[in-house]
Amino acid sequence: MSHPPWLLKLRSSTAFIIATVWTSSFTDYFLYAMIVPVMPTALVDRANVPYDDREHWVSILLICEAAVAFVCCPIFGYLIDVAPTRQLPYLLGLILLGASMLLLSLAHTVGLFVVARLLQGGATAMVAVAGLALLTDSVSSTNLGQAIGYLGSAVALGFMLGPLLGGLVYRVAGYQPVFAMAFAIVAVDMVMRIAVIEKKVAKRWVSNEDSPSGDESQPQSQPPPDNSSDDTPKRREIPALFLLVQQPRILVSSWGLLVHGIIYAAFDATIPIFVESKFNWTPLGAGLTFLPSSLTALLEPYFGTLTDRLTPRPMATISFLLLPIPLCLLRLVTANTTPHIVLFLSLLTLTGLLMNMCIPALYLETQQVLDTMERRKPGVFGPRGAVAQAFGIQTMAQFLGLSLGPLAGVLEGRLGWGGVVTALGVVSGGTAVLMFLFMGRGGDVEGEREGEGERERLLGDGNRNAGGV
Repeated sequence: MSHPPWLLKLRSSTAFIIATVWTSSFTDYFLYAMIVPVMPTALVDRANVPYDDREHWVSILLICEAAVAFVCCPIFGYLIDVAPTRQLPYLLGLILLGASMLLLSLAHTVGLFVVARLLQGGATAMVAVAGLALLTDSVSSTNLGQAIGYLGSAVALGFMLGPLLGGLVYRVAGYQPVFAMAFAIVAVDMVMRIAVIEKKVAKRWVSNEDSPSGDESQPQSQPPPDNSSDDTPKRREIPALFLLVQQPRILVSSWGLLVHGIIYAAFDATIPIFVESKFNWTPLGAGLTFLPSSLTALLEPYFGTLTDRLTPRPMATISFLLLPIPLCLLRLVTANTTPHIVLFLSLLTLTGLLMNMCIPALYLETQQVLDTMERRKPGVFGPRGAVAQAFGIQTMAQFLGLSLGPLAGVLEGRLGWGGVVTALGVVSGGTAVLMFLFMGRGGDVEGEREGEGERERLLGDGNRNAGGV
């Protein structure tokens, strides 16, 4: 066996893996948000789009990215599960992202802008699915909710800083410097993705260096393939994806992410127009409107910790049960007065808080379903498991919501602002009922945790031997 890689313990530690996934999520969403304030002007100046058509083409570009991510998520989930390691598809996602930034920096036609956004949608899907899969491979189930919460803070920071820095650099230095900043961030992300070493890969050298732990861990890692080898031919007649979509808990948590995406995209499509017509705010003011609600995502690690303690069901149910209150109250904002503006921003902040409260619960629910299925039928998904495919379904649902959400702009023309926010509130309330009825109860989760002893022991060995925290 070859010599261990340089800084093996650091590069395979849980802290470094979480930091790498955090950075990749930040990069992806920062670059997504960075070009939002730049795109309307760029389409007019560089692609000769008529000024009155700029909003139409911006919406098309947003839908293109979300639609491609929706299609790619289950495909990438399968490819990530069958790949020898998570690192290769993870790097592929960054290559797609860099290519999309290069095309955007060179684009002078609408067609090239569209192709760039399509590539960015593929990159987003790959990063989202591979990042979650790598995280669940590396973090104990008792702390998984908190780790997923850290990803939420990365997304929030990307969404906050992207428009601010993108708009500022564009205004001060022009179009190309915006993408120079993007390439610098991609370079940092590339270094971390290349440097990270998965725990299962690190064990190749750990077992060679430390024979007692290596000999002890081998018997633990051998039984799953042996147990599954006898039953796999019968069980693998049904593809893992079909097994997953038959699980009500996965479908309900995916529905929650779909509603989450619809609300986000609906606000993106309607709020800028609403504040411009109601409060006479500029595009900068419209962008700053999202800042208070985006800041609430920084609390996701705390929400994840609560989810680890309380289980996903109460966290998801309570958040969707309370969401209709601020959503429906938004219809009361009708005048350009200070009390109405304060009410508007307060309700948006509360909405963002409740939406971010449920995210760790929805993803953790899926991991618990996988653990239960593996415990009851070892090898049901084959030797490589189906973590990425399960998260691919959920991410696909969220991107479907992001694709459907912009239709709220059309509905606002018919139903008005009050009708749109009330409809979103009704959908959220119905989702709370589904969460209460179908998500796993506390007793179920305790049984799942008891059946996870093998996974926890293997992760514990990896953490100790590879320098995990």
